[in-house]
Amino acid sequence: MRMSEAEMGKQLLITPDVLLKIDADLWEDGGDRFFFDYDSYEIRSKDEINEFSYSIPLVHVPQVAVMKAFIADLNNRKISTVFNDLSDKEIWSKFWIFFDDDGVNSSRWHEYEGKYRIDLITAWCEENGISYIWSE
Repeated sequence: MRMSEAEMGKQLLITPDVLLKIDADLWEDGGDRFFFDYDSYEIRSKDEINEFSYSIPLVHVPQVAVMKAFIADLNNRKISTVFNDLSDKEIWSKFWIFFDDDGVNSSRWHEYEGKYRIDLITAWCEENGISYIWSE
């Protein structure tokens, strides 16, 4: 028997699309593009939020920050040395040379990136008192 929304309370449905909205574009201004609307329990674009909405910015992270965390997590001195003194844009460009091989390196990266996003939005929901469920 399935519970109604009233029985469960409101919950944010976290879909793969929501996880993609966490990414902040390296080449954009980094401003808040998406918001969580407490009234509807949905993620909305900046244009869909009005001044009377009870909303907060959706957590976001530049992909290059995830790349840096991945490189650090590898704990590989040789790879770390390659990336140490690069700008964010240089890291982003060079990263794909090492980790876009459609093999083990690429698989490790995609697994890490997915887990990073899941951990990030889960922590954000919990910090903001937002109940959530997962969808495939």
